[in-house]
Amino acid sequence: MMEFSLRTAKRLLVLLILPLASCATYRARPIHPAITARELAARSLCDPRLLRFIAAEEHRAGPPRWNLETLTLVATYERPDMPLAMAQLGEAKAEEITAAELPNPTVSVLPSYNTTTTVPSPWKVGPIVSFLIQSFGERPALRSQAQARADAARQAIAITAWRLRAAVRTSLLTLWGAERAASLAKRGLALASQYRGAVAQRYRAGMDSAAILNSATLAQEQAQLGLAADERTLRLARAALATALGLPVRALRGIYLDMAGISHPRPPGRLAPLVHAALTERPDILAAIARYRAAQAGLRLAIARQYPSINIGPGYHYDQGDNKFILAMSLPLPIFNQNQGPIAQARAARRVAAEQFLAVQAHALGQIERAQADWRASVAEVATARGVRASVAELRERRRVEFGAGQIGRLRLLGAEEAFVQAAQGALAASVHERDALGKLEAALYHPFLVPAESR
Repeated sequence: MMEFSLRTAKRLLVLLILPLASCATYRARPIHPAITARELAARSLCDPRLLRFIAAEEHRAGPPRWNLETLTLVATYERPDMPLAMAQLGEAKAEEITAAELPNPTVSVLPSYNTTTTVPSPWKVGPIVSFLIQSFGERPALRSQAQARADAARQAIAITAWRLRAAVRTSLLTLWGAERAASLAKRGLALASQYRGAVAQRYRAGMDSAAILNSATLAQEQAQLGLAADERTLRLARAALATALGLPVRALRGIYLDMAGISHPRPPGRLAPLVHAALTERPDILAAIARYRAAQAGLRLAIARQYPSINIGPGYHYDQGDNKFILAMSLPLPIFNQNQGPIAQARAARRVAAEQFLAVQAHALGQIERAQADWRASVAEVATARGVRASVAELRERRRVEFGAGQIGRLRLLGAEEAFVQAAQGALAASVHERDALGKLEAALYHPFLVPAESR
């Protein structure tokens, strides 16, 4: 009999050891700030892995055109936002695996020794294997909850991608406006210098007063300050673009940036279908729906757990020479509570998730309506600014003709030229506002507009 019990124990030990052969092992992955800092500083747009990633995403061979689309891919590749979202999705998928797993059985062994009886054996030993039988509906609720959380994590990836595009778009638009503003400021400074030189000649000839010369000198100095401010904005815009891409500033040196999509954006067209789609299919709205489904599954789980799970434990005992087979059963008695506290919490969590969904949808509607109002106002502003520029351009052409005919002096011609530069600066500011409003509309509708017309 004792031989039989030892043989059974050995078999049980083998059964316990076999699953351990496939267990995961821990591997340390320390973070070294010095190494990561060097890697960050060494990033560039010539990285072969980055170029392969862009080629695979665009399904196009050859060197990429560095426009808004490809630069968004650079930000997706280089910045930590997307890897973080992917890691969170992996965490949610792992939760799905956990929810789908069956509870492991529990093995318990309680050996005892009887000192008063030695025949046939003082030992009482044997294993009991307990299996947990979950309450009806608990595992389906767990799986539904995990799947909903994974769906929310998938939508977070789309939200992250669009947020990265918005950061690149804003930086690129700022750089586009800063480059043109600096160019106009240089032209304005040149004209102010010429005007001041002409006034200085007239002053030396006794034709103008010192007050007029001082006024021209002040205008020249103001033009110099304006140029310095615009050049500072330009440098900051390059740094902001590098930050949006996750690259050092030097990585943009010598790189031609294709801004055709900003210079000639796609007209919005009919917005009603895009508005309806955004209010029902935006990733943040779908993520809110997924979180509501997770909360609803959590309520199902809490209700399922008001019914107790059962532990069934078949076992064997070698009891002082006798072979005994037993069947143990245990379950909690719902005497003091029927899981009412967790059920109430789950109901409240579902209500919170429902209100959060409505808040997300209301926020989306408000964002869309503000973007539409901004877009319409910016279109009117651009039309007005272009009208002013056209009128000043006509005046400038007349002054050029009159100067060529000897009807006016150089100061009046330079005044017309300066007026045109000022009108062009106003038109540029209106164009920047227009494209900024179009970018906000793009962000609200999750639909690209700042792309070249030929890519339609």
